[in-house]
Amino acid sequence: MTRKTFLSIFFAATMMALLMPSCKKFDGSQTVPAYIYIKDVEVQCDYFHYGANTHKIVDAWVFVDDNILGCYELPATIPVLKEGVHKVAVYAGIARDGIRDLRAQYPFYAPWENMNVNFVKDEIVTLRPVFTYYPEGVDENMHVRWMEDFDGGTITIQATSQSDTVVEVYNGPYAWHDPEGIYSQKSGKVVLTSDTMQFRIANTEEFRDLPTGGSACMLEMDYKCSDTCFVGLMYFKDYTLTAEPLVRLKPTGDSGQEPVAWNKIYINIGPYLVDNETADYFKIYFGSWNPRNAGTQYFYFDNLKLIYRDR
Repeated sequence: MTRKTFLSIFFAATMMALLMPSCKKFDGSQTVPAYIYIKDVEVQCDYFHYGANTHKIVDAWVFVDDNILGCYELPATIPVLKEGVHKVAVYAGIARDGIRDLRAQYPFYAPWENMNVNFVKDEIVTLRPVFTYYPEGVDENMHVRWMEDFDGGTITIQATSQSDTVVEVYNGPYAWHDPEGIYSQKSGKVVLTSDTMQFRIANTEEFRDLPTGGSACMLEMDYKCSDTCFVGLMYFKDYTLTAEPLVRLKPTGDSGQEPVAWNKIYINIGPYLVDNETADYFKIYFGSWNPRNAGTQYFYFDNLKLIYRDR
């Protein structure tokens, strides 16, 4: 399967749904709608199985009685030509690779459902969906292949031979902290100074069992940086180790200063696994470079998760 075919299948439903809110006509005799209001959403998960519950859900894919109403950017007020009690299901929508034009349902969050939403004409019902990951294991064929939160005794990411510096475990005020103060207090940190031209860090394990047949495979991560950073895929094929950049992370703070704001991104590496299905193994890498006159630059990483589901 080519990358073009994979992406066509993966996003066909997305594009159809995006057109529905503006193109679909109401059916039946009801002319005054009820309304659903969704301001924001939440993710809940078991930290030891799925890591931190950080998310960047930007859209709600809304279904009433198993019929799609459309994809709505949050916060959203959604007209519904229904009365009485109905089933509502909401699927979490993300910006794949951090690109707002690539809107898609996130395939690893189970839909949130409420079987008893009571619709009244010209009245608003407020919903706050709470999403969870699909269960890991047999029923859903879901796999959390790799997690790194930098809070364990040994970290699973290190500098490569192309790096002038190392990744350190940092537990100061700029680290990502679990809001409840229970789990995560540390982050991975890389500093580029005038004496260090570039860094490239990668996970230590050689992934030999990632799905290359077209299944969705996503890297979740929280990050902040004062300069541009790249996330890429390393693969060993035909006796050659290749590093292919996938996503360019924009700075979340001012150049040369410690960044404060964290960002979340979901990166789909599935198409690149398909394109390199004969590779012996894969790794995830992160990297950047620093011109001599650019000053000191800071890069932070946390809550790394590599997730996939079998077809």
